[in-house]
Amino acid sequence: MAIDGLPGVGKTEMGRYLAYRFNVSLIESDLFLIERQGRLVYRNDEIARIIAKRVDAYSPRPVIIESAVVLRLLAELERSPDFTIYITNKDAPASRGSLLADLKAYEAEFSPRQRADLTIALDHFG
Repeated sequence: MAIDGLPGVGKTEMGRYLAYRFNVSLIESDLFLIERQGRLVYRNDEIARIIAKRVDAYSPRPVIIESAVVLRLLAELERSPDFTIYITNKDAPASRGSLLADLKAYEAEFSPRQRADLTIALDHFG
C-alpha cells in the first residue's frame, strides 16, 4: 500500500495508524531522505531492501510506504502499489522553492490524486 500527498498533510500519521491497526510495517520515507538535493531523493537501496524483506520473503507480509512522491519512488524501485491512498489537508504548510518545483513536476508526470484508489481529506476530521 502507498500513501501519497503533499508535505505536512498527515501521511505519516495515517501510515502509523494503519500499520498499527493491521499489524504491518510502515516505511516512513523521510527517514531515508538525502537532504540538499534540490528535489526529494531517497536512499532507494535501503528502501528496496526493506520492501524485499517484507514482501518477497518466505512468508510475505504487507508493507505500507508513505512519501510526497511515492509513485515516483516506487517506479524507481520497479515496484507498483496494490492500493494507493492520497491524503489532503487544507491546513498543510505551503511548499516553496525547489521543493515546490519538484512536487509540480511529480504531479505532472504521475497525477497521484487522480490515480489514487482512495482520497482522504484530513482537514474534515479536526
